[in-house]
Amino acid sequence: MPNADQARENAIRVLIASQKADRAGRAADPVHRQVVPALDQAKAAGCNLRSIHADADRRYGQWLIDNAGR
Repeated sequence: MPNADQARENAIRVLIASQKADRAGRAADPVHRQVVPALDQAKAAGCNLRSIHADADRRYGQWLIDNAGR
């Protein structure tokens, strides 16, 4: 089982990948199937799910800004 930091970063990474897939209109099913297990693992490691979602939203927002017009 990964430590709390690894579980948190994995959950954030999966949430961002899910948002990118949704935005691109790609079949997001494979990514969506990873979201719940990643969040469950982070929760089991003692992570705050609210802060995970907030950080994922911030990072995705920054990605949108950085990639605007591409």
